[in-house]
Amino acid sequence: MLLYKREIIRNGKSTMLWTAILLLYNISMLLLYPSMTGAMKDKMNLMLQAFPKEMIIAMGLDKVSITELLGFYNTYCYLLVTILGGIFAMLQGISVLSKEEDEKTIEFLLSKPITRNRIIFEKVSAVLTNILILNIVVSMISYVAIELVSSEAYSLKALLLLFLGPVLMQVTFAAVGLLISIFIVKARINIPVGVGIVLGLYFISILATVSEKADFLKYVTPFKYVDGADIINSKAIEPVYLAIMTAVTLACTFITRLIYNKKDIVA
Repeated sequence: MLLYKREIIRNGKSTMLWTAILLLYNISMLLLYPSMTGAMKDKMNLMLQAFPKEMIIAMGLDKVSITELLGFYNTYCYLLVTILGGIFAMLQGISVLSKEEDEKTIEFLLSKPITRNRIIFEKVSAVLTNILILNIVVSMISYVAIELVSSEAYSLKALLLLFLGPVLMQVTFAAVGLLISIFIVKARINIPVGVGIVLGLYFISILATVSEKADFLKYVTPFKYVDGADIINSKAIEPVYLAIMTAVTLACTFITRLIYNKKDIVA
């Protein structure tokens, strides 16, 4: 597993940086929650009444209350975890194979007694490890912060699903990025493409939320699969969305393996 260890070390600083950003943001937001009491709640509710209906729906505030703990977490923390976490996972997936070709190190790697299947396995394992590290650290410390600031009962099951949802979404994005990396190997191209896909799918999820005519688009964007407001209300992730994420992840990984094994790689 030398290649796996190399990838973990190689991406260690990046993983730590992304984790620190999300962690510091979540903690700083959660520390504001105790101020959401008494008259402050009333002021917040009055302010929300002045917001356009479309904005309220897009933020999920028609389903959850920002003055309740999980609603507050969904609005101020969960949204950024899904967006930045999605970008992190996409960049991990889109670069893990392509950077060897982009940096001209693939010839040295292929000269070793190592199969292409093993390269894929160890590199994908490293990506999954980085995703788990980020989410475990952020989730555990966010949970501690939530316990410290909470003054009301909340659904632990819903909170755990809010921690799990981003992991499933990020794995899906990483698999899509892995497939893209087969066709686009230049970092100056694949990184903007990866970020653009994640942000584009996020805006599609907003469109699917605010427009009944665009409701069908909810099936093409992972952001709707793990919608925080829906998870809080139903205390579950819809089986159809779990099936789609699983299918996309497996299909992208399988196609990547198929193409990569037959690809004429030029160092």
